[in-house]
Amino acid sequence: MKPRKTLLFTLGVFVLLVGVMWITPEDGVTVGSFTFHMPTVKGLLVKNEVEYADVSGIINQQFEIDSLVDFELDANEGDTVMEVIHRADYDSLVQSISKLEMNAAGRENLEHFFYHLQHDSLTRIMHYGDSQIEGDRITAFVRNKLQVRFGGTGVGLRPAVQPYDYVFSARQQSSDNWKRFPIYGKVDSTITHDRYGVMGAFSRFAPPVPDSLPFRDSILYQAELTISQTDISFRRTREYEQLRLFYGNSRSPVLLNILARGDTVSTDTLKANLDYGTMECTLPDSTNSVTLAFSGYDSPDIYGIELASQKGIIMDNIALRGSSGTIFTKANFAHSLEMYKDLNPELFILQFGGNVMPYIQDNAAIRRYGRVFASQIKRIRQLCPDAAVIVIGPSDMSTKVKDKYVTYDHLPDVVRTLQKVAIDNGCAYWDMYKAMGGHNSMPSWVNADPELASPDYVHFTSKGARLIANMFYNALIYEYNNYLEGER
Repeated sequence: MKPRKTLLFTLGVFVLLVGVMWITPEDGVTVGSFTFHMPTVKGLLVKNEVEYADVSGIINQQFEIDSLVDFELDANEGDTVMEVIHRADYDSLVQSISKLEMNAAGRENLEHFFYHLQHDSLTRIMHYGDSQIEGDRITAFVRNKLQVRFGGTGVGLRPAVQPYDYVFSARQQSSDNWKRFPIYGKVDSTITHDRYGVMGAFSRFAPPVPDSLPFRDSILYQAELTISQTDISFRRTREYEQLRLFYGNSRSPVLLNILARGDTVSTDTLKANLDYGTMECTLPDSTNSVTLAFSGYDSPDIYGIELASQKGIIMDNIALRGSSGTIFTKANFAHSLEMYKDLNPELFILQFGGNVMPYIQDNAAIRRYGRVFASQIKRIRQLCPDAAVIVIGPSDMSTKVKDKYVTYDHLPDVVRTLQKVAIDNGCAYWDMYKAMGGHNSMPSWVNADPELASPDYVHFTSKGARLIANMFYNALIYEYNNYLEGER
């Protein structure tokens, strides 16, 4: 090709590309799940760098609030323990805490929880959340801090089938015939009832049989599961003092043997034709591994297994991967009510919002989610009217736009909506998004040294989860210390 024709061809291609760049919207053209981007003319001429949040100050300002408090004997009250705050250090350091937000009703509810924390021998906290807390991340650190300060051992409620590969606080092994049935996500169509228990799922070792079909005791099913300590767990979570099993819906009695430290410590028969039942046994001292062996012609629905102490703090980690926190209104009210009465929680922590982000397209969708989430809080109030509720909003989350990771467009509006819903309904709200640095802070956590968030730009690493947990714990105990000051 002659030089003149080559030049004209090159110029023609350039003009065509400029034309396509000119008419292509800056946010691209979406076809199905794919978004087609073209460089903009401005982008070619002007360097367009995404500005990420500087989180170094947030990370460097972290401290443990309990280190600023001494526990001494009150001379005027005999052996009563008195908490003495080192005021100078305390007043300066607590300024960096990302504090809980609440109205007067929310503060009254939270102080009701603090009263139980101060005076009761046993206090239960139920931490519900999405995949950000699975594997006992975040919960484990907060639980340990509370158990060190207020007493208590064990890991709280556990599912019979652990759906996650990595679990920080306890290891679970089970026979191959167990299956888990959640109330969220893809719900199994063979389940014809809505009695799922308070963990959002139950487990069975025999296939479910609808009530409409006759029951045949022709196959004897046997199953086992073992829950034991891990070498990386906090010391207090390795001590199991008492076991409680929550079950129901078996068409035939089931024999249960409980083994601890290699010996059978309890043999019991789980009753048939119950919507809901419990069994419990006290475990030997220093138990850190428990095996449950079942045998029967049917399986009960196992709603949860509790391994805890009979005093101090029990804190449950109820991780619901893929859930947006809307399970409470889906479950049978009367059935949930019975189980909550046995558990007697004084505080709910609801940590949700992240799973809706990929699907939120407009403000109408955000408002709908806000209304649905408000209905969950109202249902919790109906089930446990004396319990306080803290809502933890979503973290910053990044989506890839061209070659940069940036905050989801609607994330700040989701945060504000959850904040308003929580406060308007008498809950406390902790803004995790703001606490970690706000807009475009997740990439800074991913690129921190050591890494505080994973390369999916959504989930925290174990170090990041511990940092976030400490930030939340500081916020909670800051309010508790203020409550104590007001009581004196």
